[in-house]
Amino acid sequence: MKKTTSIRACSLAILISMTSLVTQAAGTPTTAAFKEQMLKDTVAAVQKTHEGFARGVSRGTIKPNRGYANTLAAMVNLHSITGDAKFLQWAQDDIVALVHAAKKPDGAQTAFINGFRNMVPFCEAYMYLKAKDALTSEQRKMIEDQIIASVATHYDYTDFGPHNRGLIDGAAFLFAAKAVPDAPDVKKWKSYGNALAADSMYQWSIEDASIYLPFWQTYTLTLAELQGELDEYLKPVTTRYYFDYIRSLIMPNGLLPDWGDGDWTHNWDWSVANLVLAGSRYKDGEYLDAARQLYEACMQYWRKLDAGSMYTISTALRWMDSGVPLKAFAPVKSREAIDDLISKKITFRSANGDYAMLNYRDEGAYGRFGRDYLNAQLNAFQEKPHHGHSDENAIDLLMAGKTVLLADGGYRHTSIQTWEDGWRADFYHNKIVARTGQMMPYEGDAFDYITKDRSYHAVQTEKIHFGNFGSLDYSRTRLVDRERGYTGDRIILFSPETSLHIVVDSILIDEPGVKVFCNTWHPDNILKQGDNYVVSWPERIPIRKEYWPNTHNKELLIQFLGNGDKVTKVKEIERRFNPSKVFLQYQNTYFFKGQRLLFVTVLRPHDPGTFNAAMLDDVKLIANEREDGRTLGLTFKLGGDLVTVGLKLDQTIGLTNLRGRPLWDFRTGQVDYGKLRTDSDFAFVREYKDGAKETAFQYGCELHYDGRTLFEMPLNKHMYQGADDFRNQMIKDKMPRWHQIVK
Repeated sequence: MKKTTSIRACSLAILISMTSLVTQAAGTPTTAAFKEQMLKDTVAAVQKTHEGFARGVSRGTIKPNRGYANTLAAMVNLHSITGDAKFLQWAQDDIVALVHAAKKPDGAQTAFINGFRNMVPFCEAYMYLKAKDALTSEQRKMIEDQIIASVATHYDYTDFGPHNRGLIDGAAFLFAAKAVPDAPDVKKWKSYGNALAADSMYQWSIEDASIYLPFWQTYTLTLAELQGELDEYLKPVTTRYYFDYIRSLIMPNGLLPDWGDGDWTHNWDWSVANLVLAGSRYKDGEYLDAARQLYEACMQYWRKLDAGSMYTISTALRWMDSGVPLKAFAPVKSREAIDDLISKKITFRSANGDYAMLNYRDEGAYGRFGRDYLNAQLNAFQEKPHHGHSDENAIDLLMAGKTVLLADGGYRHTSIQTWEDGWRADFYHNKIVARTGQMMPYEGDAFDYITKDRSYHAVQTEKIHFGNFGSLDYSRTRLVDRERGYTGDRIILFSPETSLHIVVDSILIDEPGVKVFCNTWHPDNILKQGDNYVVSWPERIPIRKEYWPNTHNKELLIQFLGNGDKVTKVKEIERRFNPSKVFLQYQNTYFFKGQRLLFVTVLRPHDPGTFNAAMLDDVKLIANEREDGRTLGLTFKLGGDLVTVGLKLDQTIGLTNLRGRPLWDFRTGQVDYGKLRTDSDFAFVREYKDGAKETAFQYGCELHYDGRTLFEMPLNKHMYQGADDFRNQMIKDKMPRWHQIVK
C-alpha cells in the first residue's frame, strides 16, 4: 500500500503543478468558463455512472443502492440546465430499475433509502420526473411505495439540534411529504420535518467541523427552496454569515483548512454549491471566484466527480447565474474569520502566500437545548457538541509558499472499536495541553501521561485583542479551564513581511495544585533537531486513506525560548492515521494560586536547506529583573531593522486608582522592555535604517523609546468619577490601538 500511495502522491504532485482547469479552458478565469468546466465534469461523471448502472441492469445484477439517488438527482439537474432529453431518459430508466430491484415477491417495496443523506436527492429526482410526466402511473406507484417504506425507517431516531444530522432528517421528511402528498402518514412526515428543521432554519449551527458545516448549510438552502422561501432565507445575517465564513477561510492554494471533524478533500463540493448560490443571488463575483478556486484545487486532486459530488456540483450549476462576472478573491491581510462569538477563528495572511488559522472556538454560549440533548444522547465523550474537537486556542493550520507546515489532527477512526482512541482530544492539536496530577516517575513520558485523559473538558474562550499594525499582526485569545484551574492567553505575533510567527502562551494559575502543562506541536516529519528546536517538513498530508502531496517550497523551524525550568522532548506517535512525531515542552510541579507560567515558541518558515544555527539567536527575550511571567519583552529583526516588542501579560498592572475612576494609572502601569517603555498591553517599535521609527500599540496612554516620547495622550481633567479627596491629578485616557511611522 505504501508503494501505491507513494506513486499516487508523485503523480498528484505533478498534477497540482499544472495550469488550473478554468484557466486552461478560457485563458482567463470567467464565470462562463467555470460553468462550462463544471458542466463538462458533471456530464462525464453522470454518463460513466449511468453506463455502469445500465450494464448491471442488462446483467440482472442491480441491487438497491441508496447512494444512486445522488446520480438520479444529478441527471434531472442536467436536464433542467441543458434540455438534453437523454438525461431525462436516463433518470427515468434508472429510477425505475433501481426501485424495481427492491420489489418483494408480493409486490411491496423493501426500504433501501434508510440513510438520512439520500432521501432528499431521491425525492428531487422523482418530483422532477413526475412534473415532466416521464413516468407511468404504475412506475409512480412503485416509487412512492419505496419513499413510504423508506421514510418509515426514520421514525425512531430524531438526533435533533442545529447540526447536520437532525436537519437533514428533517429535510428528508419534508421532501418526502412534497413528493408523496397523499401518503397515509404525510401529516406525520410534516410534523417530524418541521420539528427537526426548526432548530437550524434561520439559526446558528452548533457544529464546528469543516466537513459537516457545508452540507448542513446546503440542506437549509434546498429546504428553503422547497418551501418557496429561498429569497427570504437569504436575507438574514444568520444565512449570509456562513457564506462569508467559508469564503474567509479559503487557503492560498484554494483549499479549505480542516478543523474539528474534517478533511481537506471531503465534502468540499457542498461548499462550492453554497458559494455559487451566494455569488449568484447576491450578485457578488468574489463568492463565485472562491467557489472556482475550491473546485479547481479539489478536482486537481480527485480528477473526477463521484456520486455525491456530481449531485452537489449539478446543484451548483442549477443555482448559477452566468451573468455575474467573476471577481478575483485573493485575501492577503490577516483578519478575524468572522467574529469572536460564533466562528472564533483568526486567519493570518500575507501577500507572499502565508496562511495560518487560529481556532479558539469553544462549545459556544448558545444552542443550549441542542447541546444538552446531544451530551445526553451521544456516546461521544471526546467531542464538544457537535463534531468539534478539543482544539481551542490551537493553530489548526500553518502554510508558507503553498507548503503546509502544520496541519490539524484530522478525522477520527470510523471503526466502532476505535472510537475511544482519542483522535478528537486536545493532545492531537498545536496548543497548550493541561492535566492535573503528578507524572510517575517524575521525569516520565509527558505525552503518554496527557493521553490517558481523552475526553472533552468544556472550557470558555474569548478574544481579547486583534489588530493589523503594519510590520506585525497581533492577536490575544483567552481560554479559561475551570476544571483544571487555569487561564491561558495565547498571543500570536505575525510578520507578513518575513512569515515569522511568535507564539506566547501565558498561563495564570486559578486553583493551586500539581499540574502538567505541555506546549504541544505536531511538525509530523522532523528533518533536524537539537536542543529546544526542530526543523520539519511534512512530505504528505494524510487524509484518511488518501494522501495530499505537499510541495517542498518551505521548511519550518519550531523553537522554544526561555527553557530554563522546562523539559523538551520529541516522541514518535500515530496521528492522522500514520506514523508521526510530536515536539513538546512541559512543566510538571505544584503551582500556587496566582502563579504564572510562560511558554514562548518561534515558528519560522524558511527555504529548504537554509536552516543554520545562527537563526536560533534571531529572536531574543529581553532580560527581566523579576522573571515572574507578568510581562515579556522580545527583540528580533525584520529586513535588518531592530524590532522591540513589549507584552503586558498581567493586564492588572497599573490598576491602582482604587477609590475612583478611571481605575488605571499610566505612571504605575508603565513597564520597561529594554529601550521601550509603555503602559500598553502590546507595543512594538521598529527602527528603520533612515532613522524613522514605526510604532504601534494596543490599549495604552504613552509610549517612549530610547528616551524619546513617540506617543502620549493629553491630560484629561473631566473624566474622573469619585470623591474629590482621591482625585488623581494625572489622568490620561486610553487609546484602544495606534500605528504610525515617526520620521
